[in-house]
Amino acid sequence: MAERPHLALYSRLRFILVTPLAAPLLVATGVLVLAGLSKIQRPSATADALRELSIPQPLANARLLGFLEVVLGILAIATGHWLFWLGVGVSYAGFTAFVLWALGDSSRIGSCGCFGREDTPATVGHAVFNATAAALAFVAVTNPVRITDFAGSGLEAVLSVVLIATAIALSIVALTELPRTLMLARGDNPPSIREFSLDRTYNSRGI
Repeated sequence: MAERPHLALYSRLRFILVTPLAAPLLVATGVLVLAGLSKIQRPSATADALRELSIPQPLANARLLGFLEVVLGILAIATGHWLFWLGVGVSYAGFTAFVLWALGDSSRIGSCGCFGREDTPATVGHAVFNATAAALAFVAVTNPVRITDFAGSGLEAVLSVVLIATAIALSIVALTELPRTLMLARGDNPPSIREFSLDRTYNSRGI
């Protein structure tokens, strides 16, 4: 039976819209997952940022935030469910707002804390990356993207994974090392993470 005209139009529009965005979206989500893992392993910078926002128990909440990023990212990529993409979009939208706030009050925030203990200064480029990732995720709410969209031959699958992994690594370098390098080139001091007492309290209690 012939496909109905309106369904055929929707299929073509969805292919045109989603296919070019699938790879960038998977890259942004991969960055989210790795950032979440960094927060779980090294929460100091994120906890420091949360404390500036007067959020209680900053270390525990920093790790919780990282855990949610990992879970949302993995489930969104694996299932393509709209609810998980919504969570990814809301996460990136929140990060965008925080980076913009940090840009306006850099005297209080040395590192944005997005990558755990990495000394990551808040930059306009970081805000643009977060805003773009949020927009891509919100598009995926109504036009689901999942890892199986890259289904193909074994070689095609391997190449897709390699290219996406490379793009994720380059994105993280661009968000962390590039701003620090540019600051050093200008003669500015990169931000440093404060080894505040909460780390020692956390470790001594073993909680």
